[in-house]
Amino acid sequence: MTSSFPATRWSVIAAVAAGGEHAGARTALGELCRAYWFPLYAFARRKNLSPEDAEDATQSFLLTVLEKKVFAAADPALGRLRTFLLTAFSRDLTDARRDAARQKRGGGIEFIPLDTTGAEDRFQGESHSPDATRQFETDWATALLEGVMTKLEADYAASDRAALFSALRPFLGTAEELPDQATLAGQLGMSHAAFRQTLARFRDRFRTTLRAQIADTLREPTEAAIDEELRALRAALAGR
Repeated sequence: MTSSFPATRWSVIAAVAAGGEHAGARTALGELCRAYWFPLYAFARRKNLSPEDAEDATQSFLLTVLEKKVFAAADPALGRLRTFLLTAFSRDLTDARRDAARQKRGGGIEFIPLDTTGAEDRFQGESHSPDATRQFETDWATALLEGVMTKLEADYAASDRAALFSALRPFLGTAEELPDQATLAGQLGMSHAAFRQTLARFRDRFRTTLRAQIADTLREPTEAAIDEELRALRAALAGR
């Protein structure tokens, strides 16, 4: 791993894949798998797997990832987590060994504890692009943003500012009708000017957290690489 780049969860994992050692690699990879498993599940469903088979295929694939069976040190896809997962998962879906792996379910294999409750309802309730790969990019972008919002919400709740987070959150969206700032300020016991300053800081914190989340999915998180991923995220969410 190039020393000029800060260590991220993905860079640590990729370094281990190349033959290095790191005590936190499995934990880091488990966290990333839990955060981004749904885009893989939805991709499998779009490849005409049943809900049960899609869940099994996703679990089996992530298990092989945790066991480092799908890594290739020279694979350029290791640069971006989203590219690596989709490339490897696509291969796995056409690999006959997947069926053998699925037969092991319940046979002492340690599956990753994923919150799959409601996964199929979520899948059915979303609009879908006819292009499974493009839709994966959209699902990935959505999952990343959900992770950012979850982190921000937890940070605000930890400092007893859950109500402030709830008041500020709508201003990160694209809704045409937003809550009246002066009214919200009054409800929060703040002046309108203080609310505007707080909102500006909240937006800055969101941008910083978003860039940090993106960096965590890159092997070499330069500013240019983060900017490129951010553009890809925006394009995916815009349906381009």
